[in-house]
Amino acid sequence: MLSMPAYSAPIQVYATNVDATYGSFSAAPNGTALGSDSEVQSIIASDASAAIYGSSPTDYSVIDLSFGNDVTVLTGAGADLVLFSLWRGSDYIIGLQAFGIDSISTPISSFNYPINTCSETNEHSNCASGISALSIDLFGGNNLALDDGIEISFLRLFIGGNFYNGPGEGFESYSNFSLVGANYTDSMVVPLPLSAVLFGSGLSLLGWVGRRKKR
Repeated sequence: MLSMPAYSAPIQVYATNVDATYGSFSAAPNGTALGSDSEVQSIIASDASAAIYGSSPTDYSVIDLSFGNDVTVLTGAGADLVLFSLWRGSDYIIGLQAFGIDSISTPISSFNYPINTCSETNEHSNCASGISALSIDLFGGNNLALDDGIEISFLRLFIGGNFYNGPGEGFESYSNFSLVGANYTDSMVVPLPLSAVLFGSGLSLLGWVGRRKKR
């Protein structure tokens, strides 16, 4: 997915508000479970090189993330979201569901996205820092892209466990995520310190992938 032509939509806002968690999360592969949602939020909202892992080796964990009350997140032509994760040496999967303003019980988009091997030929990953960037064009079960201008209420991410972790025997195959950003909003405000963190890591200079919407 990351080898497609670049799409230059800038990231406008990040989903760092933890609305709910299901299962348990840790700050390291196979690490001690974090004690509260506020601990989870503090990790993903402060450091682009830190990630959240599902702390159970067999069962996946789920986290609901929102963008705050001062911004409306929309779908648009090309990539709608950019998901950052820490590549650990093996491919794995992250599940993502998007819920609309009028659809908070049924997702408007649901798909399992592969986190592919990081390589220096992949211009959309920062391999030196081990950070992988996956651009996501939201679509539903019918494999058709959502129309432009649909309002997103929150995101639900699935990581860890037997299904989402990779095939490797070691910690490098544990699925994780660091940040989720949205390209299209009705606000141009990027909350700090995330913008500064991303700029310092070089990720703000990356282009994002986007396939055109199917009509």
